[in-house]
Amino acid sequence: MRRSLERVAAGDTFSRLGLSFRALKGSDMAIAADASEARRTERDAVTAGDERAPLAVERRMRIVEIVNSRKTVTVPELVALIKASPASVRRDLTWLDAQGLVTRTYGGAVARDHGPETLRQNSPPYDQRSHEYVEEKRAISRHAASLISNGQTLIIDAGSTSTFLVPLLAQKRDLIIITNSLDIQDALAPIIEANPTIKGVSTGGMLYPRSRAFIGMTAEQALEQYFVDTTFLCVRGISLEHGLTVPLLEEIPLKRQMIKSAQQVVVLADHTKFGRTLAGLIAPIQAAHLIITDDGVSGDIVEQFAGAGARIICAPRAS
Repeated sequence: MRRSLERVAAGDTFSRLGLSFRALKGSDMAIAADASEARRTERDAVTAGDERAPLAVERRMRIVEIVNSRKTVTVPELVALIKASPASVRRDLTWLDAQGLVTRTYGGAVARDHGPETLRQNSPPYDQRSHEYVEEKRAISRHAASLISNGQTLIIDAGSTSTFLVPLLAQKRDLIIITNSLDIQDALAPIIEANPTIKGVSTGGMLYPRSRAFIGMTAEQALEQYFVDTTFLCVRGISLEHGLTVPLLEEIPLKRQMIKSAQQVVVLADHTKFGRTLAGLIAPIQAAHLIITDDGVSGDIVEQFAGAGARIICAPRAS
């Protein structure tokens, strides 16, 4: 209402002065354009100081998608496609180049070749992964559970680590747990029956048997309806250069939506995931507010990631 009144007042002022917008001279139009650009730059600057800000993360993920799709792109093209200021686009490209996600060029960027070795890495099936590093995954899940308060809404991603988290939530109250995991849904059923204050929501979607997870457009659209307290994200590779990665390209849009739909993103990953890069680039490590791993990760890795702005907690394994 206030904005409407301001527009009416502005119109009356122009009318009283006998002016119209069409009477603006070239210099006035330039001033108006500069003001528009300034507003856009100011809007983008809100996220410039925080690499984890949802708008910054979403914008940079979109840039990576465009560059990888087109192979080469200019700054003006990106400005038109993502509706950001040239200054923000240049800053994003510089940052993405430093992360190894694109190659910055004069006036734009080109796609970075991650090499056939990275793209051909195989993913072991879920049943195999669920029996590997069990104590490490239990330790990670215990710490993750300690961060969850009654009354929260959560997204819990499908993964061999997150499956250990759900039983630890049985005594919590008034939780809403949204998941794309077939196994987590099965684990939730008896918990909800015994504790009706906990609600479970399935994303639905196309079932991918190898990871026992639902993926695809249906799952993505389901998550678009929510903004949760925390997403517990599972990844298969974490590196300073390439960020958070997975082997299955079809999982990328869903995991990115999980990031966008959460106030806080917590990555669950045992120590074997560090220093690995797989074909599917999800987001830079700065998209995670916290990474929970086990005490098998080296101190050097923790220091390196902390230096890049990542917060890591090493959960101790049971003695």
